[in-house]
Amino acid sequence: MDKVRVESKKHLSGKAVAIMAMLIMIVGVLVTLMINRFDKTAVASHDLWRAKVAQQDLALEAKGFGNLQSKQQRFLTAPYSAVVEQILIKPGSLVTRDSVIVKLSNPEIEQAVLQAKMTYNAQKAVVGQLLLKQEREKLADEQLLQELKVDLQVALSRLNAEKGLAKQGVVSALDLLDSQAKVDKLTLRYQHLENKKAKVTQLHLQAAQIEEQKLNEKASLMALAKSQAQRLNVVAGIDGMLQTLPIEIGQSLAMGSQIALVGSVDSLIALVKVPQRELQGLEIGMSAVIDTRGGKADALVKRIDPVVTDGHVEVELDLVGQLPNNARPSLNIAAVINLGVIPQTLTIPIPVNAKPQTRVQVYKVSDNGKSATKTWIALGQRSGQRIQLLSGATQGEELILSAIDQHAEDTIELKL
Repeated sequence: MDKVRVESKKHLSGKAVAIMAMLIMIVGVLVTLMINRFDKTAVASHDLWRAKVAQQDLALEAKGFGNLQSKQQRFLTAPYSAVVEQILIKPGSLVTRDSVIVKLSNPEIEQAVLQAKMTYNAQKAVVGQLLLKQEREKLADEQLLQELKVDLQVALSRLNAEKGLAKQGVVSALDLLDSQAKVDKLTLRYQHLENKKAKVTQLHLQAAQIEEQKLNEKASLMALAKSQAQRLNVVAGIDGMLQTLPIEIGQSLAMGSQIALVGSVDSLIALVKVPQRELQGLEIGMSAVIDTRGGKADALVKRIDPVVTDGHVEVELDLVGQLPNNARPSLNIAAVINLGVIPQTLTIPIPVNAKPQTRVQVYKVSDNGKSATKTWIALGQRSGQRIQLLSGATQGEELILSAIDQHAEDTIELKL
């Protein structure tokens, strides 16, 4: 009996040892877990982005990027089907309104000019021949009239002489009547010839006017043909810069094909792409500043495109005042549009992944700076790299603005 009891006691002592060992192991695991948990919540302070809440005037701005464009542009196209014969000016060159950029050729138009010249010259010859013929007729009538006038004067002189002799009985009454009849006949012929001369002069004038009108028509057709040929010399049309010239020598162009784009250099506008999220409160007439990397210039919002493309809106700025020396069409620029000022409001740097008019979760640093606790803050409008703080913290409080893992602890320790 004593032997059995001893063995039973030994058996119970072994079980107690096993239980104690298991308890020690569990305690060890719990301690390890606690240590690991403590290590996870302890974060090096220099690895975090920290900033204090400030109260200040928040200047609202909208930033965008774009380029300068000519306010006045001229799009040059081929007036007819033609072939590029010469390229006289290259893109980037300054031009005047009369600068010939490209010379085109079209055999049909050149033939039309030659034909118009020949027709005009032929009609001019007709007019010249008509005037010569009329001049000869005029001279012939003048000569006949002068001869008749002389004959009439002689006849009148003889009649007057015979009248005196008839009183003396030297000349018979029959001879006197014959002389009188001759004078009357010559007088009638003279009057008839003068009337004829006046009518012929009128007819000559009308005939000359008809032929002159035909000549003017031929001159107009020739001028039109020359004008068409002149349009083969493509001119800039405005003072400025040749911006594009997408053609080459020998290329055949259809009517209306693009030849060149000329834009003014003294009168420029800025076209900038602005993120849609920054356009709240943007209005026409607001002031802006453009940066050409060679200087800055003031501008005013002139137009806001109603279409949103890839999250951006095109804004047209009218440049005012002196432009930088490097300002030219197609130059890339940056622009800042002034949207107004929110006076004395709480602001912070924009937290990672935060957006305006939203609520985000950040860590608020304790007063002693040894720990930080998760808290929700409400954000308002954005300006540059700062954003309005509507609630969740007060002036002077310090926030951790780094990205927060959603599974991170509510409170973390900050290691110096």
